Amino acid sequence: MHSRKLSFTTPILLSFTGIFLCLAVIAALVTLSQRKDITDNYHKVNQTFTHNIAVNYTEAVFQENDYILNQAAAYFSRYNRLDNAVNLASPEGLQSLMQLLRLMPSVSSISLADPQGHYLRAPAVFASEESQRYDAKTRPWFVHQAEATAFSQYTGVYDDYFTHHPTVTVYKPVVSPEGTLKGTLAFHLDLASISHGLRTMQSPMQGEFFVVDRSGRVMLHPDTGVLFAPFSQQSRMKEMNSGEGMFHDTQRNSWLYYSSLTIPDWFAIYIVPGNTLENLLRDETLVVVWGFGAAALIVLLFGLYLRYASRTVLMNILNAIKTGDVQQTPKLEAMLSKAIATNKEREQAWVRQATMDALTNCKNRRAFDNDIAALMNNHQPFALAMVDIDNFKSINDTWGHLSGDIVLRNVAREGLQVLQPKHISLYRYGGEEFAVIFPQQNLPEARQMLEQWRMQVASRDWREEGLFVTFSGGLGEWRMESLEQLVSGVDAALYQAKQQGKNQIVLRNESLSSRSSTSL
Repeated sequence: MHSRKLSFTTPILLSFTGIFLCLAVIAALVTLSQRKDITDNYHKVNQTFTHNIAVNYTEAVFQENDYILNQAAAYFSRYNRLDNAVNLASPEGLQSLMQLLRLMPSVSSISLADPQGHYLRAPAVFASEESQRYDAKTRPWFVHQAEATAFSQYTGVYDDYFTHHPTVTVYKPVVSPEGTLKGTLAFHLDLASISHGLRTMQSPMQGEFFVVDRSGRVMLHPDTGVLFAPFSQQSRMKEMNSGEGMFHDTQRNSWLYYSSLTIPDWFAIYIVPGNTLENLLRDETLVVVWGFGAAALIVLLFGLYLRYASRTVLMNILNAIKTGDVQQTPKLEAMLSKAIATNKEREQAWVRQATMDALTNCKNRRAFDNDIAALMNNHQPFALAMVDIDNFKSINDTWGHLSGDIVLRNVAREGLQVLQPKHISLYRYGGEEFAVIFPQQNLPEARQMLEQWRMQVASRDWREEGLFVTFSGGLGEWRMESLEQLVSGVDAALYQAKQQGKNQIVLRNESLSSRSSTSL
C-alpha cells in the first residue's frame, strides 16, 4: 500500500498534457500569423518588382530618350536649323539625325518635319511611288500650330507608313525662342528592342510581367511575339485608378500587381498564379508545423525520461540515505564560469567580424554609422575627416586590381600606425575612401595626424615601378547639424582638395571661404 500523494505519475502527466495543449494552441497561432506575414511579404516583394519594372527600367529608358529629344528640339529651334536640315541641306541634316539615332538603341527611326509637311527621315527611305504619296501632316506625331506645347508627347499605337508594323512615337514641337513653330521632331520607338531587356529580369516567383497602355494593348513583353496584343485581363484596367496597387482575380485565381508610369501613361503589370503563391505558403508553413510536431515528440520523450529519471533519482537518494555512499558531483560554478567566458569570446569574435573590413583591417561602414550616431546622440564634440586615394582608378587600370588591393591595405596600415596609438578609429567608408572620427580630446591635433599619415603615404616606396600613391582629404568639426550636412560639408572640402591639385588636406572652413571668394 502507498499514498497517491507520493506518486510522480499524475503531476507529470497533467503537466505534459498542459504543455501539449499549449504547444497546439501556439502552433496554430504561429502558423496563422506566419502565413499572414509571409503572404504580406510576398505581396510586398512582388509589388516592389513591379515598381522596378515601371521606374527603374521602363521609365529610365524613356527618360533618356526624352532628354535627348528635348536637347535635339532645342538645337533645331535656333537659326533656321530645322528648315536647313529638311529643305536646304538634307544630306547634312540626315547625317545629324543619324548621329542622334546612334545614341538611342531603343529608337528605330527619327522623323523631322516642318509645318508645311516637308520631312526628313533617318534612316532615309528609297524614292518610290509609295514614298511620294507619304504625307507627314497625316501622321499622328505631326504637330499643327494650335497643338504646339512645350512638352514631349506619346502617340497611341499606329501602323508605320513605311514598315507597316505597329509602332509608338514620342514627339515634340520644335518651337523657336521667339515662340514660332518650326516643325516637329519625332522618335519612333523600337518596342521589341526595349522588350529584350525584360528577358534578363528574374521575377521573384513564377509569373508573367509586361507593360500595357491605357487601352489594354501590350507595349513591352519578354516575348516580343505578343507585342500590341490585347491584355488578357483588359476588363480589370478600370480598377487601376492609383499609382500602385494589387488585386486578386477570383475567376482566374491569380494575383495582379500594377504600377503606373509617369511618361508615358502606361502600366507595368505582374501576374502571379494563385496556385504558385499557395504552394510557396504551404511549403513554408509546413516547416513550422513539422517543427512543432518534432517539438511535441521531444517533449513526450523528455516527459517519459523525466518520469523514469525522477524515480531513479529518488531511489538513489534512498539508497544514499541507507548506505551513506554519495558520489562527488561536478562543480557547477566552475562549469558556468567557463561557459560564460567561452560565450563572451565567441560574441566578441562575431562582433569583430561584423564591424571590421577584411581587406584593410579597418572598421567598416556599419561600425562608422554606429559610432558616429552614438557621438551625435550624446552631443559629444568631434571632427570628421574624409580621405580619398588620388587617381585610384588609374592605379587599378594600370597595375591591376590586385595591386589596387595592396595599395588600399598599405594606405590603411599607414593610417592605423598614426591613429591607433591615440585610440582613434579608422573606417573604410567605401571603395578607396576612408573616414576618421576624432573625439574631443584629439581635435587640436587632428589635422597634424592627417598630415603625418598623408606624408607617410606620399613618401612610401612601392614594389611596382613608377607607382606613386597620394590621397586628398577633407576635415571638419561637427556643429550640431545633421549627419548628411556634416558629410556633405566634409565632402566639399575633400572635393576642394582634389580641385587644388590633390595630395593635401583642406578644412571645411577653408573650402567654404574658397568657394565664397570664387563666387565674389
